[in-house]
Amino acid sequence: MDMRTCIALCSECHQVCLETLTHCIGVGGRHAEAAHLQILLDCADICRTAEDLMLRRSDRHALTCGLCAEICERCAESCRRIGGDDGQMERCWATCRRCAEACRQMAA
Repeated sequence: MDMRTCIALCSECHQVCLETLTHCIGVGGRHAEAAHLQILLDCADICRTAEDLMLRRSDRHALTCGLCAEICERCAESCRRIGGDDGQMERCWATCRRCAEACRQMAA
């Protein structure tokens, strides 16, 4: 995995998590559980941070990518748990999983 691919996946995950947050607030109910909204926000923020550190070629990007992978996995699990047949939740789950895998490789 090259760094450019990971940067692109982090950027996509950031965007999808924010879109999913708005979707979940609109749907309400289980989708708007505080813990679920929190992990969406955490995931969006850490993806942006990981992207920024990689863009700057920071020598700490591997540490951030490791944390990003962990948070993306948790977000994917939350989206899958709540999502059912909700297309936006499925999109978020899949995007978070791809980003987690890319970040795991960058952290190694």
